[in-house]
Amino acid sequence: MPIDVIEFTKLEKAGKPPLDFLAPKLGKVYVVAISRDGCTACMKQKPKLDKLATSLEAEHGDKVVFTRILINYSPYSQEESLRSKDLLRHYFYPTNLILIRSKDRGAIEYYRNAGPGMRELRRSVEKALEVAKFLEKGA
Repeated sequence: MPIDVIEFTKLEKAGKPPLDFLAPKLGKVYVVAISRDGCTACMKQKPKLDKLATSLEAEHGDKVVFTRILINYSPYSQEESLRSKDLLRHYFYPTNLILIRSKDRGAIEYYRNAGPGMRELRRSVEKALEVAKFLEKGA
C-alpha cells in the first residue's frame, strides 16, 4: 500500500477540521506522518514507515490507512512550517499521529509521538485497531 502524500496547503483548504479530513470513516485506523522538506529524521523514517505500511496492509487490509503530510520548507521561508504547527499542534519533525473516528466525537487522536520507533508505532496501531472496532460497533 503506498502511503498517500498530502501537501499541507491542501489540508489547510479542506474546509473542515484537519483530523476529520484525515480520518473520515469509522472502523479504520489512520496513521499520519507529519514531515518536512529537508528534514533528515523524516528522510530516515520514510523507508521504515513504508515497510510498516506494507506489512500492516498484508495483515489488516484497508483497515489501516497511512498518510504523509508534506510541509514545504526553506531556510528563507518558514511560514508553512509555522502554519502547520498551529493547525496540527505539533512541534517536531517527524511527528506521527494515530487517529480513529467515533460516532459522537468525530475523529479523535489516539496516539502522538515525535519520531517513534516502528515497533512502538506498530503496537499502538494494533491497540488502535481494537478501539476502532469497538467504536464501529456503536460504543
